[in-house]
Amino acid sequence: MKYLLKLLLVFILISTIPLCVQAKNIKYNHNSITISEVEKKVDFKVLSPKQVPKDWTLEIKTYPLGEKDTITNFRLHYMDKNDKYLMVGIEQRKAVSNEVEVKTPNAEKININGHIAYFQGWGNGGEGDSKGKKITGGLLTWIQDGTYIEMDSSNISKENMMKIANSLK
Repeated sequence: MKYLLKLLLVFILISTIPLCVQAKNIKYNHNSITISEVEKKVDFKVLSPKQVPKDWTLEIKTYPLGEKDTITNFRLHYMDKNDKYLMVGIEQRKAVSNEVEVKTPNAEKININGHIAYFQGWGNGGEGDSKGKKITGGLLTWIQDGTYIEMDSSNISKENMMKIANSLK
């Protein structure tokens, strides 16, 4: 019996390791602007996840569109390895207050890096999208180090979104 429990624990440990890895070399796609370039063009702290799957690629969208010198907000678009699905989007802008606007009254209050955050699952979670993929995830919002962060995904679970959110530094 003890052997089976140990085997089960090892299996659980091994099956969760490849999910998130330390992001060392970011693979940008579509000739995207880089995180270091964004940092030079905003007046707030840029936070990037330190743990994302190693085969995801990153494209950064900046706003206002076409602006070259000053960026007011941006979105990190982490795509799957085939650049087909948006796995997670992370929007950032300068926080204007100490409170996060709760998007819906049913949002769940959670802790991200010691900050109050709100998570709201999608209303159609668990259903299939137009491509037959199961909809998961939701919308996660919080303020960290003076930066308002809004993370969304319909392709990864709430738990995996929280792992990525907690790795934002």
